[in-house]
Amino acid sequence: MFNPLDIASGGRGGYPMDASDRPGAARRPLAAIAALALVTRVFWILQPRLVWGDEPFYLWLGQSLVTGGGYQFFGISGVHFSPLFPLLAGAVAQAISGLAPAGGSTALMAASGVLYVVFGTLLVFPIHGIARRLSGRGAGLTAAAITAVYPALTAGIPLWGTLTEPLYLLLVAAAWWAWLVALETYRLRMYALGGLLVGLAYLTRSEALVYLVAGAGILGLLQAVFPPGAGQGRRQRALVGIALGALVFLLVISPYLIVLHGLTGKWQLAEEAGSTYVSARGLAYGDVAAFDRATWGLDPASGEVYLFSPTSEGQGLLDAIRANPKAFARQLRANWEDLIATVFSGKLIPWPLTGLMALGLFARRWDRPRLRGELLLASSLAGPLSFLPFFIQDRYVVGALLPALVWMGAGAAWLGTWLVDSLAAPAPQQTEGPRRRWPGVVPAAAVVVALLLASPSLRAALHQTNSFQPGHLAAARALRDFGAAAEDVVMTRYPAIAFHAGTRWAPTPAAPWAQVVAYAQSKNARFLAVDGWETKLRPQLAFLLQPDSAPPPLRHIATLDGGAGPVVLYELMP
Repeated sequence: MFNPLDIASGGRGGYPMDASDRPGAARRPLAAIAALALVTRVFWILQPRLVWGDEPFYLWLGQSLVTGGGYQFFGISGVHFSPLFPLLAGAVAQAISGLAPAGGSTALMAASGVLYVVFGTLLVFPIHGIARRLSGRGAGLTAAAITAVYPALTAGIPLWGTLTEPLYLLLVAAAWWAWLVALETYRLRMYALGGLLVGLAYLTRSEALVYLVAGAGILGLLQAVFPPGAGQGRRQRALVGIALGALVFLLVISPYLIVLHGLTGKWQLAEEAGSTYVSARGLAYGDVAAFDRATWGLDPASGEVYLFSPTSEGQGLLDAIRANPKAFARQLRANWEDLIATVFSGKLIPWPLTGLMALGLFARRWDRPRLRGELLLASSLAGPLSFLPFFIQDRYVVGALLPALVWMGAGAAWLGTWLVDSLAAPAPQQTEGPRRRWPGVVPAAAVVVALLLASPSLRAALHQTNSFQPGHLAAARALRDFGAAAEDVVMTRYPAIAFHAGTRWAPTPAAPWAQVVAYAQSKNARFLAVDGWETKLRPQLAFLLQPDSAPPPLRHIATLDGGAGPVVLYELMP
């Protein structure tokens, strides 16, 4: 994919070289930073957590893919979930199962954690490479150190509900490093490497298509607005490189597009866009019940819940927008406000860190090489901006951290330089060497310590949600104690319950009770789990919280304290 040591010893992109900036000088401190990133992520992944949200779908799909079960799990279509993370997780789970007696959900959860640690740790290398090329060795090391302990990337990701982010961010960041090198050197292989990495990012999350358009577009635009000094030959080489990168991208993703066409009957590059737009309308306005009905309501054409129905697989984004353009415009405005509020918050970028970003951007002059590099880096913001038509969550717009980490590193490094210059003695012999330089680490060290101290509060804040609760783990234990087997089907709105119980899963549809029963029978469900939050979204099911009045075919198993209300378990009798 890429060699982290190559990135570590990359150039400076117009930044003046000194003796400490020679190739290889950053390897030992960068290795220490990577070790810090590794330890930090191991610590957070070992904390109690719930496999919830989309993460169970990715892991179940990976298990199916590596065992020959096809692009599905439990008979549910998996086309809404990109294949690379599931394949990697499934392969690691298989290896773990072969090395230790940890099969099923335990091995899958461990595999997800391994990928989080490995890819999260590797992210320090491309971030270092980008910052070093734009702003020098100090900025590179500082940006890497910030990345190593950044709360959203350490304490946050395990609670976001997918665990795809470390792989995705690594691939996008490495692609931008490759394209930054290509911008400076015009090496065709770097354009191709960028296309390869964005292609792999697309196979992780399909919105990476936006990164290809943004990256290739800005590379081409820079050739027109800021032509290379060597003349027409370099410009033509750049255009060939851009085309080569796009070709490599298409070659990488083409097997998946063929599989997707075979499953849906359509050629699609953004398969999820239409269904996500339809189901996300409620969330854009804070109406979770509307989102619940749109996502988990029964599709009249197929009788399946909308998310996994053929209707959602064929839903076109442009058709949905054309059906109500005024609603689309309102949604864009609401999502823009949410985007600013989410990005500049404790979840992603706390406001105090924006001062570092401003210093990183504006404390040093923008000569032509730096201007070109900064514009290329800024184009990566197209990724998070692509969610404006849908809805905003921290995990969706986490790509905003890629340029932000670089700018924070440059800002802290500038502060270090200012501190060194301010404390330096006037005698020339006292202005060089380690004694002169050591105060420069103070701003970076202060930022790293502050980020480490802020991480627990972010974890606590992310636990304040109704979508995952400690009671779901208790429900999974109760099902196992009752004798739920791997082949049994648990019907619940929360896949986490079935995942941790080690059973099969079927979603509880947002529908009247009679249709819920019919759906359960069609899925051969043995168990039903419901909690208080679900009944607030689906008041027609509120009676299920009263086991004494539960109608046939239900038999009450247990009522558990879910932390945010009760979790009630039933057995569905024949």
